[in-house]
Amino acid sequence: MASGNNNRRNFQWDTLVPHLLHPIKVAIIEAMSWIGEPVSPRELDLIFDDEFGVSLVSYHVGVLVDYGALEKAGQEPVRGALKTFYVLAAKEPADSPLHCE
Repeated sequence: MASGNNNRRNFQWDTLVPHLLHPIKVAIIEAMSWIGEPVSPRELDLIFDDEFGVSLVSYHVGVLVDYGALEKAGQEPVRGALKTFYVLAAKEPADSPLHCE
């Protein structure tokens, strides 16, 4: 290992991030910022023309909630089940694995 900084290469974050951040998560965040009001995973799937499927959208919404990027905005009973609505979190997620200080 070289002791000087002359051999140090700059890490290329732009090549890594697309492999860590799933395209559905990006689509969800972009759609929700465009819509600007609470939305359910089923409504998101309809916006995506059923491209991903509601199960996969729901999964990624849940992961984004766990990371603190989305938060629950309410629930509504629909045919014996609860439809949950989400919004973008008002602040940057503090415990996100990608959070830097």
